Order: sequence, then structure tokens, then C-alpha cells
Amino acid sequence: MFPDTPQRSPESPPPEPPRAWWRRVVQYLELDTWEGRGAFWLVLAVLVVGFGPLAVLAVADVSGTARRMLIAAGPVSICLGFAVLILWCGHRYGEGLRWSRRQTWGMAVMFLGLGLLGGLGLWFSEG
Repeated sequence: MFPDTPQRSPESPPPEPPRAWWRRVVQYLELDTWEGRGAFWLVLAVLVVGFGPLAVLAVADVSGTARRMLIAAGPVSICLGFAVLILWCGHRYGEGLRWSRRQTWGMAVMFLGLGLLGGLGLWFSEG
């Protein structure tokens, strides 16, 4: 405006202090958002539910029908968890993944069928 007043450049914000390595990992995995944390807990729940019967079988000393049930429940629960994960991802990100509803439900049913067939096979082979 006035020729004799020096022009000031806007002050830049001070640089951020360096982040810890675990903060960078959390940001890279996008776990700093609610959606990222929800997806993390969903995957963790699928793993716990899926591999729970096998962990119980490894720790517990069971025999007979209880052992057969735990052995057969392993693939059933794992595939059921994958089917739930596929349905959730298809519902949430189906357009971005270019999945139709038919493809999403088809993959979920395929995993359910694989789990049931695997469970039945292990049930009868254990006897």
C-alpha cells in the first residue's frame, strides 16, 4: 500500500516435531481414523472367532465328541469369518472394488460352503 512500509510475508507455522515410529505406522495403516480402527477390530474379531476353536483344541485336553466338534469347528468358523468380512467389504466398498451384489453374496456363500464341507469332512474323518 505505502511504498515506504516493508512488505511482510505471512509467517509460516513452526515445523512439526518428528513423530515416533509407532505414530508413523499408525498413520500409514490409517488407524488414526474411526473407520480404520473399526476395520482393525473387525479383522481382529474375525481372527479370534476363526481360530478360537483351534486355540481351545491346542490348550484343552479333550477327547471324543468334544474333540470332533472342535476340529470340525475350525474351518467352519474361519470361513464364516471370511464370509462376514466379504459381506462387510462388499457392502462398504463394493462400488470402489467394482463388486456387484451378486458377486459379493456369491463369494460369501462360497466361503460358507467351503467351511461347511471342510467341517463335515473333518468331522467324519476324525471318527
